[in-house]
Amino acid sequence: MAHVATVGDLVVSIYICQGTLEWHRHLDTDELFWVHQGAILLESEWGEVRLRPGELTVVPKGVGHRSSSDVRSSVLLMRGGPFSERKNGRRRIYAVTGEAKLKHVSPAGIVRTLTMPFQFRTVARVDNSCVQVGWGDGIWSVDAPAAHDVLLLVESGTATVRTDQSMAHLHPGDLTVVPEGALYQLSTTRGTSLVRVVSERGAG
Repeated sequence: MAHVATVGDLVVSIYICQGTLEWHRHLDTDELFWVHQGAILLESEWGEVRLRPGELTVVPKGVGHRSSSDVRSSVLLMRGGPFSERKNGRRRIYAVTGEAKLKHVSPAGIVRTLTMPFQFRTVARVDNSCVQVGWGDGIWSVDAPAAHDVLLLVESGTATVRTDQSMAHLHPGDLTVVPEGALYQLSTTRGTSLVRVVSERGAG
């Protein structure tokens, strides 16, 4: 597993899935699985989902699960960091089999249902953060300075993120994190869809 970025108290990593992992559970953090290449089967006490490129699901804390793949697959993984602050009231110690089902989410499919540009819709939650999608071309309205860390990932098209100290041009699959307190501007070209990960307090 390779560490890619941190956003708030979330750690963003990439891991290669080929073969089958052992059953396990995480008592203190949710896990978001987002397939980048290949395909995986995610089995859990809440049922199973098959994920293809661009599709994701969240395994809540306390839910036993394992992932497997017959082919070499790369997966983006988001989960709480080991030193993040957590409130005991939000923890779950165990899962009840069949209590709920894992949700199969296609961010690209949800983007196609959005009629208004420059608006983000929440498609998943992991710990205290929201995963959101939106589309549009031109200059986006953003909080300046950023109230919390903001992760931006390009699904399609291109985006440019400018801060007072740097500039990043992003293509499909690229991501960047705007740190809390930074002044920044976000602009996109025609046909661009974005994923944003932000603290629930700054989700808007």
